[in-house]
Amino acid sequence: MENPSKDQIDASIDAVYSDARTWIEMSQQFDEMRQVARSLALGAYDFSSLGHLIGLDDIYNDLQDRMTSLLHQGSTNFDNIANALRFAADNYAREEQETVHRMNNIY
Repeated sequence: MENPSKDQIDASIDAVYSDARTWIEMSQQFDEMRQVARSLALGAYDFSSLGHLIGLDDIYNDLQDRMTSLLHQGSTNFDNIANALRFAADNYAREEQETVHRMNNIY
């Protein structure tokens, strides 16, 4: 197997950066969904008196809190994945530049 060309290496690094951008976009979408979910508040007056008596408003609020928490966790996880991908791509690019520099100094 022969060594990859500079174009192949550059394309690989660009692909990792592109993947990181995709994860960031998904994180932003989760943040938007979380804001929408948080805005869908219902109080006791939005339920029938029987619904309120049996605790539907509390159940709804607990569900809303859980959904917004999960969306926030998802967004944070997606940011972490994007950061890891960018870190890996940065390191790979730096190492490639150092290797090319060393090789040029040898010849």
